[in-house]
Parts: sequence; structure tokens; C-alpha cells
Amino acid sequence: MKSIYRTIFGGLLLLLALASCTGKDIPMTEPEGGKEMIQWSVQSDTAVFSKALMDDATLKAACTPREDGYESIGIWGTYDLEEDGQTSTHVVFDAEPLVYLAKASEITNPYNDWNYLSEARYWAYGGKYKFRACYPQKLMASLINTRMDATEFQGGPINTSVVQEDIMVAATTVDKSQNVSGPVELKMQHVFAAVMFKVRKVTEDFELPTGEGVTSCWLENKTNATDLFSPSGYLVHTGNETPEINWYTYESSTAPMYVWKHSGLSFETENTLYTSNGGLEGTEYTRNDGWLLVVPQTVKAETLQFCYTLKSTGSKVFSTGIPAVTYVPGKRYTYALVIRGSDVDLTLTVTPWNYKDSSHDIVM
Repeated sequence: MKSIYRTIFGGLLLLLALASCTGKDIPMTEPEGGKEMIQWSVQSDTAVFSKALMDDATLKAACTPREDGYESIGIWGTYDLEEDGQTSTHVVFDAEPLVYLAKASEITNPYNDWNYLSEARYWAYGGKYKFRACYPQKLMASLINTRMDATEFQGGPINTSVVQEDIMVAATTVDKSQNVSGPVELKMQHVFAAVMFKVRKVTEDFELPTGEGVTSCWLENKTNATDLFSPSGYLVHTGNETPEINWYTYESSTAPMYVWKHSGLSFETENTLYTSNGGLEGTEYTRNDGWLLVVPQTVKAETLQFCYTLKSTGSKVFSTGIPAVTYVPGKRYTYALVIRGSDVDLTLTVTPWNYKDSSHDIVM
């Protein structure tokens, strides 16, 4: 499968190279007569609080400079300016860090505290602007290996079996040939889908072995399946008026993915797998409160399976198939499992990340 995706992206890279003709032309940062500072307003598309799944509060906290380190939102921006019948393109932002920090100076953002880490930038009147942003900037800079600018970016492969970070992007346009005022609005979107597995208490008609619980779990493609689920993918973010997040899956195998071990997560109450409760291996998943960030893609029926071991049966592996589903960027998928030894009842709840509760369940 690797060779197929390399061929696809070889063509993409050629097209991008032919389209990339914008020169680097960062304007002067000193204010000129009649000009105003480019200011920012940032909102995330989720109201769900979690240590890794960003909402507005956690995004602000992560981007607040402090001694033990901080993240930032990276800004890319260009504008087209028509003069004497000729249109020229200028770069105004090239990976400019945007942080959440109040500044008592002339470059303070009066709308909120999203400010430049260095010098301010000012509008060129008459310019038609395109902006693109990503969070976290440092992580994205290490992952983007092809192109990243105000028009579009792509990068990867991003392997979610290793990288469990909530990546967010935004894109917008501003036409300063019109009478436009106020900040540039960045509506940050999540690029991954989020998947959670919960173990529900068994019904009264089934007697649990004493101390029963899940001791390990993972996802695995069936060896005889085609179009396998992939934990890796190339991210392509395009468009400005209607930004689009696209993924191209990269490498798949039948090897275990997202392996998690536990001393025995109890069935006696509803519990979330992939948490940090005791005896844990696979610590890259502990920051996400049980959420697995996965590459958005379509999963065919009888392809992906959820595997697990139980305290009462030692190393014996049980599995249940994941029914057909399409994982979409910015949506959460919660699987509730009622495990009776080798038998499993599975219910799926799907919701956007900006809802705390889903309005519907899908019984598998």
C-alpha cells in the first residue's frame, strides 16, 4: 500500500511545486500613516473539556508563555495587491507565532489577548488576504515535510499510534479593498477523529468471575481483509472561504495498534479503557482521558477488530468486529461494550466535539 500512496503524493507534490510561486516579502512591521494592526480572535470548535482534546480554555492555557514551556498557533498569510493593472503577491506571515498573552504596549490586541510573540503586523489597504493557521506550531513544523503556506499545506505521514496530540487548523480570507474592520477570526478545527471504548456493567443474568476485568486491549486488522484501516496518513488542508481537511491513508498492516495494558479494569461499574489507571503500558494514550485520536477514514465491515484479554483467562485473546463506519474529522465515536467472556454487545455513540452529549446511539 505504501507504493500506491507514494504515487498519489508524488503527483500532488508536482502540482504543488508548479503552483508555488509566491515570493517571501514580509512587510515592515512599523505602523504607517492610516494603517491598523492585524488583530486576532481565536475560537476552537469544541466545548468538551479534556487535558488533550482542546477547547477554548485549554487552548489559551497551552499558548500562554511560561518558564516550563508553551505552545503557539502558527500563522501563514499572504495578500494580493493590484497596482497599475498588475497583481503582486506578498507574504505577510511565515510561521508567525501567535500566543495568548496580555501586553501593556501599543501592540496589544484590544479584542482579546491573542498577540504576537514579536513585532506586530499591519494591514496593507486594498490587499486581498489569505490566512492559514495550525496548532501546535512546533509539532506541525516537524510533521510538515512538503508545503505549508497561506494557500494550503500538507504533511506526513502522521502516525497516530505514536502521535496522540490534538492538531487543529483554520483558514480564512479578508478583503481589505472593502470596508472591513475588527480582528481576523480563526475558527480552529480538529483534524482527527476521536474514538473511545467504554466497558459497561453486565446485566444481572450473567455472573462475573470474582475480580474480572480487562487486562489489555488493542485494535487489529483482520489478515484476510482488504482496504485495511490505517493509523497513518497524510494531512492536506486546502481552501480559505470553505476550508477542507483531507486525509490520505498511508500504511496499513495486521499488526496490533494502540496497545494498552492494565492490571484489570473492573466490569463492576462503567469504566473507560485507555486511561491511566494502574499497571499501564502505552503511556502515549494517558493524556487523552481515554480518547484515541485516529486518522479519519472509512472502515469497511469485517476489517477492523477490537481485541482484548481478561483477568480470569490470562493471555487468551478475544475479539469483536468493528462494524462499518466512517470516521470524520472533528467527531467523537464512543463504543460501549458489554463483555460476557467471549460475547460482546456493542453500541456506538457519534457526536461532534462541540456537544457534551450525543442525541443518538447506534446499536451494532
